[in-house]
Amino acid sequence: MIIETKKISSETFERPIPDFSNVGVKINKKTIKLKLSQVLINDKDGNTARQHGTSESDIESLKHSIAKGWDTTEYLPCVYKNPEPNSDYSHILAYGYNRANALELLYGKDFEMVFDVVECTDSELLDIRTMENEGLPKVTNKEIDIVKTIMLKINDFGLKKDEDVIRDHLDKICPFRSKESKDSIVRQVENLAALDTAVYEWNGAKAERWSKDDSAIKYNFNGELTGYVKDKKTNKEIKPGVHTFMCKQGSAYRTYHRMIGKYLDTGKDCQVIFHVSRPTKKSSIKAKRERTLADWNEGIQRLKDLGCKTGFMKVAGFLPQEKGVDNWSKLVQVK
Repeated sequence: MIIETKKISSETFERPIPDFSNVGVKINKKTIKLKLSQVLINDKDGNTARQHGTSESDIESLKHSIAKGWDTTEYLPCVYKNPEPNSDYSHILAYGYNRANALELLYGKDFEMVFDVVECTDSELLDIRTMENEGLPKVTNKEIDIVKTIMLKINDFGLKKDEDVIRDHLDKICPFRSKESKDSIVRQVENLAALDTAVYEWNGAKAERWSKDDSAIKYNFNGELTGYVKDKKTNKEIKPGVHTFMCKQGSAYRTYHRMIGKYLDTGKDCQVIFHVSRPTKKSSIKAKRERTLADWNEGIQRLKDLGCKTGFMKVAGFLPQEKGVDNWSKLVQVK
């Protein structure tokens, strides 16, 4: 049955419940209704079922699907109770990162969603994330995702690096995967010395969470003013602030246009914060950043050559994207 997604929290429907009994985990019989703002969606570190975190292309595709309605035969996203009593978030997302991101992009952080609830250990959490993805054919686990999960089980929770043990565990968490694929996963785990550096992709909702939870400087986006301060008593401007825009690699021309419009409206400076796509064999994150900045500077120079005023258009830096390399509390500077 398809129901209207925007009204899902007020609808009554029978939902499918994943079976995690193989690893000793049960989903609560009762669901919980939460605003997205109440849930910690930590897809930078939390999405252990994905080697490179959530995929923007998958989120974009899912967003269009969800906008048409919620298929009640699909699993609900799932949360567990936040052990930190003083946190802004009452719950933490266990799985359903793509769905949660798509919902936030569609309806905002105050959207109320229905979630399954689970109680499990950190080790069991790794297992159920993989199992849940195996049950969703829309975004089936890639072998590299399962290899990552197995390596986390070995490194953090003592899973024995033994072919028979790993194979038995795969039979539990991926019962419908082919023998050929399982053989490939076992070989990769046995030969793996260290995991590749995970690369994080950005969208507006993720950037806002990063600004709130990780960044030392609290940024506003979409042309809103960052650093704007008014005196509470006099209501006079103390700091003018700067219009801040996110810009993905290859989209500079849109950002020039938006900056010009804002400057003409307010007379206030503008700044751009870049992010790039995933690395390829031919182009690293570093190379992509350097190319993005070079393209930006080339466009600025062309505007200058046409006699345009460009001093109000600043580059703030790049969003951090490489886990274990970038400092997540600040922007990355490229010269």
